[in-house]
Amino acid sequence: MPGARATFTPQDRLRSRGQFQRVFRRGERFDGDWFLLVVADNDAGHGRLGVAIGRRVGGAVVRNRARRLLREAFRRNRDVGPGSSDLVIVAKPSLAGRGLCEIEREYKRRLERIARRRTRRGRPGAAVAD
Repeated sequence: MPGARATFTPQDRLRSRGQFQRVFRRGERFDGDWFLLVVADNDAGHGRLGVAIGRRVGGAVVRNRARRLLREAFRRNRDVGPGSSDLVIVAKPSLAGRGLCEIEREYKRRLERIARRRTRRGRPGAAVAD
């Protein structure tokens, strides 16, 4: 995708327990069939991602694949995301076995919901590119 960086660097991810807790405490929730997306504004100047996947989703191989696919969806859609925000994705058991196209489509739908809600509230980072 044009504009997307080729890698998912340590600066692109939430790394500490405190960062995750801040997003869960202050963030807006956007629920769906395969995952919950929690969004909170940050001061980092760019979007960051955290992924939470419990054992109910599947074994280690299934969880690691789901984590990689969610990160890839984030990386590919970095330019249409909610700007300078922290995102935490909490995977649900129904995510197991899904492909990248399906996950990316669902992720984009969630980004559109975020943009619509922020546009109604007049918040920054509301624009979504096509």
